[in-house]
Amino acid sequence: MSGRRVVAAAFGWTAVGMLVFGVVAAHASVDAPVRAGDAVIVEPSHVDHPIARGASATLFSVRLPDGAACPGDSEHDQWRVQSFIAPIEDDPATFTYNVIAPDGEGRYALYLETTRPFINMVTQSNSTVGSPGQIGGVPSMSFAVFPPGTLPTGRYRIGIACTLFHETARYWDSVLDITATPSDQPGQLTWVAPNAPDGGSKADDSSTSWLPIAAAGALALLAVAWAVRARRAGLQLRSKGPQ
Repeated sequence: MSGRRVVAAAFGWTAVGMLVFGVVAAHASVDAPVRAGDAVIVEPSHVDHPIARGASATLFSVRLPDGAACPGDSEHDQWRVQSFIAPIEDDPATFTYNVIAPDGEGRYALYLETTRPFINMVTQSNSTVGSPGQIGGVPSMSFAVFPPGTLPTGRYRIGIACTLFHETARYWDSVLDITATPSDQPGQLTWVAPNAPDGGSKADDSSTSWLPIAAAGALALLAVAWAVRARRAGLQLRSKGPQ
């Protein structure tokens, strides 16, 4: 082999070695997993409005604290954004992720309105290697994709996580109580977010949502009836004429 080829080969292997070393070093430099804050369940079109309860088809999103980010971005540093719902006793700091969900029995990804799992998503890009990768807005989700009985009655953790090579480094979560509800369709479940800020809205409270509309309708009918009655009385007086 000529000297030029030897140099080229050596340079190539050095570059590969540096790349591998950089990946391994980045992996090894990840700090211990930490809980970075709350993941608040909110209305998809009004992220400042928490939702306190819903059913399997109720659309919701997850709001993270302002500036929520992974330690690095996806484009330069291989970070990914995950979602999870898991039994309350499970520690999200220990989760590792596969192609569709966290590993472990009873652990699932959250599913978008499009029925796609919110898993292995990319961060926003930054301009510098090693700079934080901001997490964009979380799209509309629901539990409609889960077949009845998949999420049994119980208390769960629900949230978003940052991972590097499938391992959790940072996460945000909240508590969700799920109750099996045979009358609900399609997932036969209802849920309550007990720690929703300010009580949250009641997305599935159909038993009371119709009351304001019914009251306004009743008032409108009374007004119409009163107007008709007054008109009839006026016509009767005109028909009698002066005596």
